[in-house]
Amino acid sequence: MVQQIQKEQKAAFALLGVTSIVSVLLAFKTEAYYIALIPFALLIGFIALTNFKFLYFLLLASLPVSIEFNFTPSLGTDLPDEPLMIGLMLITMLHVARNPQSLPKGFFVHVLMLGLAVHLFWIFTTAFTSVNTLVSFKVFLSKIWYITTFSALTAIVVKTEEDLKKAFWCIYFPLTALIIVVLIRHGMMGFSFDEINKPMMPFFRNHVNYAAIVVIFLPFIWLARQWYKRGTFTYRLLSFSLLLYVAAIYFSYTRTCYIALLFIPVFVWVVKNRLMKHALVLTLVAACGLVFYLLHNNKYLDYAPDFRETIIHDEFGEHLSSTFEGKDVSSMERVYRWVAILQMFKERPVFGFGPGNFYPYYKHYTVSSFETYVSDNPERSTAHNYFLLLLAEQGVAGVVVFALFTIVIFAYGEHIYLRMKSENDKRVVMVLLVVLAMIYVNLMLSDLLESDKVGPFFFICLGLLAAYDIRNRLLEAKA
Repeated sequence: MVQQIQKEQKAAFALLGVTSIVSVLLAFKTEAYYIALIPFALLIGFIALTNFKFLYFLLLASLPVSIEFNFTPSLGTDLPDEPLMIGLMLITMLHVARNPQSLPKGFFVHVLMLGLAVHLFWIFTTAFTSVNTLVSFKVFLSKIWYITTFSALTAIVVKTEEDLKKAFWCIYFPLTALIIVVLIRHGMMGFSFDEINKPMMPFFRNHVNYAAIVVIFLPFIWLARQWYKRGTFTYRLLSFSLLLYVAAIYFSYTRTCYIALLFIPVFVWVVKNRLMKHALVLTLVAACGLVFYLLHNNKYLDYAPDFRETIIHDEFGEHLSSTFEGKDVSSMERVYRWVAILQMFKERPVFGFGPGNFYPYYKHYTVSSFETYVSDNPERSTAHNYFLLLLAEQGVAGVVVFALFTIVIFAYGEHIYLRMKSENDKRVVMVLLVVLAMIYVNLMLSDLLESDKVGPFFFICLGLLAAYDIRNRLLEAKA
């Protein structure tokens, strides 16, 4: 048996060697240098067949350092994490088909997974009614590999505290290294506000993407610190990291992440005092009231900016003050797009324009009185509010489905927390809920749920919440 394994290993090594030589020669011959990556693809494929958990942790480590790569102006991907996601999605499907017991019992019919399934179903439905079905089905497929890889596979791989520790350190080291590099590079620029995006390149599109992943990962550092005794090197390292991450958030000059950071103690207090339902009702009433106020007699038109005064500011203090005065270009550019969404909604209120179709069509629906200096949108960014993005792309039903799903996440998430008997499990569940809350705060002024820096954490948290709840209910049944 051992001899047979050794023969297979030698054959695999020989195949890899021959493939490497041929691939490199072909790459130089044709000048299509990506051909040289074929041996790495074969190696990853071999690892996937023998130890897919290693690939999962490799994927987590790649999330902070992945970069956007465009094959054409309209076709791009994130490397190396997106190919890993797709490969792991296929592996997960095969693994679950052969070993359904590897998932927690009843995982797919858990209330959180059912809510996610309804959201996915509506994306699928609106892909058929889309003005560009090809783009919309690409979005639908990408949603599937996000859900499969980060919700289902996480529930398969991360089953113990040791697994959770491995997952944490896989993300911690590359992300912390990047934060240190960004702070050093930004410090060499005098922590200038108008140069804020340059130190983050090429790993982050802009300071918003960078700040979002930093503020989202911060609660995990607090959790990890609880795993180690006071006075140990690891405890001190993580304590210093908390300060480092707060400094990184401060120097990111990202207003939404400031709000998210300040919101953490309020959210924890709400969960611990069983006030989530009240908080959700209050939020819903406030949101509906604001929408009614702005739409009644077209009141939103009164907030059109003065094009001459709505400018980009060099200093962060001016940037903050201009936000409240309605003279900050980034804030008013958001309003410019939100007004366009209103016009898009009027034309296609039920099914929207289809997933992924906001950017190609929104400029046809803009109102010129809200235009700013950056309305040409060279970054090809979208709505800067996830709920409004859904309104434009998936219609009113899409917003209602996601809003109801959001209510389920936090109302049932509080229920999971309060039922937990183990203090360690309670801490994990609280952190998962806090991270989800941080993501939602960011979604109010961004749409990063579709990005590889934020989206994975959303689905990881959902998968782990479902898994922890199932495990806890099984323990209660046995008691």
